[in-house]
Amino acid sequence: MDISCKKCSVKYRIDDSKIPAQGAKVKCPKCGEIALIKKEAPSISPSPPVTPILSFESQLKNVQRAIFQDEGSENIPPKLKDFCSEMVKSYQLLKKDFSKMEKSRKDMETLVEIGKAVNSVLDMDKLLNLIMDMVINVVGAERGFLMLKDKDTGELSFKVARNMEEELKDKAKFTISSGITSRVAREGKAILSTDAQSDERFSAQASVMDYNLRSLMCVPLKIKDDVIGTVYVDNRMVAGAFTDETVELLTSFANQAAISIENARLYENVAKETKIRANLQRYLSPNIANDIISKKEKLVLGGEKVECSVLFTDICGFTSMSEKLPPESIVNMLNEYFSAMTKIIFENEGTLDKFIGDAIMAVFGAPIFTPYSARNAVKTGISMLKKLEELQKKWESEGNPSFKIRVGINTGEVIAGNIGSPDRMDYTVIGDNVNLASRLESNAKPMTVLISDSTYFKIKDLVTANPREPIMVKGKSKPVQTYEVTDIKVPTDEKVKVKRQYVRKDVSIFATFKIPPNTKTNQCIIQNVSCGGLLMNTRMEAIVGNNIMLDFTLSDESKFINIEGKVAMSRPFKDEQSATYFKMGIEFVSISDTDFKSISKFCSPSEHTAEAPLPH
Repeated sequence: MDISCKKCSVKYRIDDSKIPAQGAKVKCPKCGEIALIKKEAPSISPSPPVTPILSFESQLKNVQRAIFQDEGSENIPPKLKDFCSEMVKSYQLLKKDFSKMEKSRKDMETLVEIGKAVNSVLDMDKLLNLIMDMVINVVGAERGFLMLKDKDTGELSFKVARNMEEELKDKAKFTISSGITSRVAREGKAILSTDAQSDERFSAQASVMDYNLRSLMCVPLKIKDDVIGTVYVDNRMVAGAFTDETVELLTSFANQAAISIENARLYENVAKETKIRANLQRYLSPNIANDIISKKEKLVLGGEKVECSVLFTDICGFTSMSEKLPPESIVNMLNEYFSAMTKIIFENEGTLDKFIGDAIMAVFGAPIFTPYSARNAVKTGISMLKKLEELQKKWESEGNPSFKIRVGINTGEVIAGNIGSPDRMDYTVIGDNVNLASRLESNAKPMTVLISDSTYFKIKDLVTANPREPIMVKGKSKPVQTYEVTDIKVPTDEKVKVKRQYVRKDVSIFATFKIPPNTKTNQCIIQNVSCGGLLMNTRMEAIVGNNIMLDFTLSDESKFINIEGKVAMSRPFKDEQSATYFKMGIEFVSISDTDFKSISKFCSPSEHTAEAPLPH
């Protein structure tokens, strides 16, 4: 027992066993002050409250004892004894149901508290950490992690984990439940294993065996039917650590968490778009800014290296022509000309960089990245010449003079971003490749499009072009090879659209695939599907001609496992974080008649449900 002297405040200890029941006097070792102390009474735990069901159980036991054990029980009629036995059995079932109801009530209270906690957090990092901590506490897991799905590519990425530090140090070896999480995300259904070591479903998964996993559970983060991620927990030591009731609780929690995560995402997106819009509207119209934001492609706003195509066009002999016409006529002609040319630029996904006197500078591939920048730029140049021919006829019919233009195009790496002073900034591109585009325009003949060899290399299969003698341009030590373009063909992908054999349906479906002989499970988002194949986005690059094995579930619950397909097309794109992903066209190589009919039925319009003819 610890004692504090009231006189000198020194603290000293007395052996409790030496203090008699009636108490004793003790002396302070420092000042000699005498104090009377008594032994502390042992604490008594309060009795549990007597509930009606406990009171009924006590009375039932008394009745049971009187009928079966007390003196004279042998004289009690058998029917009464049978009735008492049945009543005891019914009570046991009632007590079990009551226990379930009590647990459900406590779970509901837990979910209410969880909802209050997670719904008040909008910072994504804080929210995900809070959710993970609550998951571990609520289900009593040893460790776990949370993954979110990329909406464009379907890639599942780790966002937060608990008690998995060693595994996370080497992400190349961190293959725990890759197949499990992919399956849950694909099917939208929870997975529970009370003893993963003996579970046949995981016998082929090295991670389950290598890490000696016993109990594991994985549930989807769902908003209605849309899976946005997964939550995984496990226990390496105890089999049966999780039950069906635990899965139900975690599933309910995950549904609440998914809504909170989506709210945090929306909050982040609004803040991000507000900032982007403010930057864009300094050099683009509100309508164009909205268009750029809605496309959600890679935006180059801060200044970085990008590959794009730059187009320059200039009016031939404009100075001499302007000296012969009134200023009003010159302005009217230029406005009509600039309006028509600007429309063509926008129709071909270009950005109007600036007007430089009577010249126009346009950029293709920035600020929105596109792999077709060279094609779009050349198509714009050809269309400009054709449109100007229409304007020439119009002006001449009105009795006004007309003019001719030159077009120069170059493709290459440039610096793109906001350039200027704090008082005046404009979005533009600069660099040697921009200067070369301007030099090509100066060397072009009137009413022609002159392109560099770098541009020609990207579109040589689409254009009719005549090579010109290499020219020397300012800033270059060697002659530059150029080509004069006279026409551009319809792009191959546009021809394919006309030749489609099967009806396709636009979707947004999470799927997984493998590239044999590699057994790694990759994620993707299917964008459209038909009986002949599908279009998908993925982070994993596959070479055109490679075969892949696909697993996916359509929205009508039709499941497709190990569907063999061939990569017919693969094109790189950039997301908002400058990370590369691939848009791939997949042609089905081997598909059963049953699967073919299921896809045909799914893709058929509701008013026309006839199936597509089976392939020969």
